Amino acid sequence: MNPIFFAWTRSFWLSVIGIVILIFGAPPEVLDGIGTFVAVITPWQPEQVGSVLNSIAPAVLWAAALHQRSGAARPYTLDPSALD
Repeated sequence: MNPIFFAWTRSFWLSVIGIVILIFGAPPEVLDGIGTFVAVITPWQPEQVGSVLNSIAPAVLWAAALHQRSGAARPYTLDPSALD
């Protein structure tokens, strides 16, 4: 199985986004926008949903990144010329 350049993988980018959200926090406008849709079908306010999303987003993205690497994943390489 040919290796793949690590920065071309979804698991890498989901991990990066999760770490950035964990360190810097997600933009409140994005979280409130998602919270508005969730608030339509739940009794919570959009701000409440947004704060919960901000606290669990890194864990959810990390789990998704691990899922992307499960199974018969190809090995990573640092060589950007690795074929996809």
